[in-house]
Amino acid sequence: MKVKDIVITTLKILGRNDLAEKLAEDGELEGGEKDTVNTLVHCFNAVEDEVARCYIPLCAAETVKSYYGEFKFSQLNHTPVRITAVTSGGAATSYKLYPEYIKADAAEIRVEYDYAPKVKDIDGVSEFNCAAGVYLFACGAAAEYCLINGEIQAAEAWESKYRQEIESVQRKTSAGGYIPPRRWV
Repeated sequence: MKVKDIVITTLKILGRNDLAEKLAEDGELEGGEKDTVNTLVHCFNAVEDEVARCYIPLCAAETVKSYYGEFKFSQLNHTPVRITAVTSGGAATSYKLYPEYIKADAAEIRVEYDYAPKVKDIDGVSEFNCAAGVYLFACGAAAEYCLINGEIQAAEAWESKYRQEIESVQRKTSAGGYIPPRRWV
């Protein structure tokens, strides 16, 4: 999924078909239009990060080496949010987490982890596949955009649709139960 396609869909559901068409045709954007598109890209990044951290984790597994048993997070291709498993030689190994590295009694480990997506610009590509869907991210971005602009009722409506889309995707992709993340009231 391209960020640009998600922004265009968001513009359409917000009733900005004129700007959506202009963006789709790579037309020249004026000052206020650029600000709107940049804000929607920011909203998309916030939604993608929330979805990855709280609802549909992005998973990776990598093998890393170290002479001293300290495996720096900077060696990994992504920014880890949660370590799910550490193995050495195909067997689970004990490890300890530190702010900048993993300590284990091995020279080489395989790390399985959930990660946070990188911030993207309008030409970027989402790290989620089509299972999550353009509409899910468009609803979330619309909710964020409306909230930023002080349109509280519209933000609540889009937030509701966003949550419904998340639940729908989780039902399709989840094998087990679902515990929603804790919310501050």
